[in-house]
Amino acid sequence: MVTKIFPCSQEGVLAAQAFLETVCSAPKPMIILDEIASNIVRCSGARTFEFALAQSSEGLKMVFADDGKPFDPTREVGEPDVTASVEDRGIGGLGVFMVKKMSQSVSYRHESGKNILTILV
Repeated sequence: MVTKIFPCSQEGVLAAQAFLETVCSAPKPMIILDEIASNIVRCSGARTFEFALAQSSEGLKMVFADDGKPFDPTREVGEPDVTASVEDRGIGGLGVFMVKKMSQSVSYRHESGKNILTILV
């Protein structure tokens, strides 16, 4: 597994995308990276985020870690009502919903003061 640390900024997200492109340029991992990293930048209060990648016969394992406020997107974000009109939907949740649908598995843990989100694509 190769891990890199990025600043918690839009520039950090772009650098993480460039890192991902060295391993994989498929659309699903790129969308997942953009959604998760952008959420970390906008909402976590973290200073940096770690992004790790490992390719295996099971697929691409993506691990995001940050030192922001504890937040479990697998439990704290409800599924949006995708049948409702845009005006009637609440704000938030659609990106995490998309990540879950595009992934084989998504798991979260909080360990040593860090949020750790592991996604298998």
